Amino acid sequence: MAKIMKRIANACLLVCLLVMISATTVCAAIAVYGSEKAGYMVGTTQLRKKTNTFDDYALNKKYKSYMTYGARVWKESGVVTFKRSRSSPNKVSMCTSKDTSSVAYTEKWDNLATGKLVRFEIKFNSDKMDGVPAIINKSTAAHELGHTLGLLDLYNSRNKGKLMYGYTSCEAVKPTAADIKGGKYATRK
Repeated sequence: MAKIMKRIANACLLVCLLVMISATTVCAAIAVYGSEKAGYMVGTTQLRKKTNTFDDYALNKKYKSYMTYGARVWKESGVVTFKRSRSSPNKVSMCTSKDTSSVAYTEKWDNLATGKLVRFEIKFNSDKMDGVPAIINKSTAAHELGHTLGLLDLYNSRNKGKLMYGYTSCEAVKPTAADIKGGKYATRK
């Protein structure tokens, strides 16, 4: 019985090791520019447009103000301009999900041949955002718009002051110099 338990434990350790190696390989393949050390990472799917639209007409006034803020701080950074348009294929909406710790998320669809973004959808989780100070939710909107550029989440604690820090304890409320550098790379022609 002890030999069987030892074999099972060793097999579990081997599976865990393989999963960790696979995850590291996948993460390394996704980042095409930058690094945690640089304070920004750009993924394989990039916006590469200086002006883009989004349709947030399904949002209530409070959530629209978060998107207005996010669009404004990216425009002020000199990286990209976001504009509202009812005919935009890029949608912004709300959901209510108690079963997750995610505050918001961005889905992206890209042209596999060019790597360019075709459309995106941002969803705000009202279960996690309601009752939170507005400036944090505005930062969340700016963060999610950063994903539409092609910027990836950062998880090293040294990046806590960057807009693209992937945890809710982010200290940035607008793009930092590192976020802007990554954004400029992502929107290059």
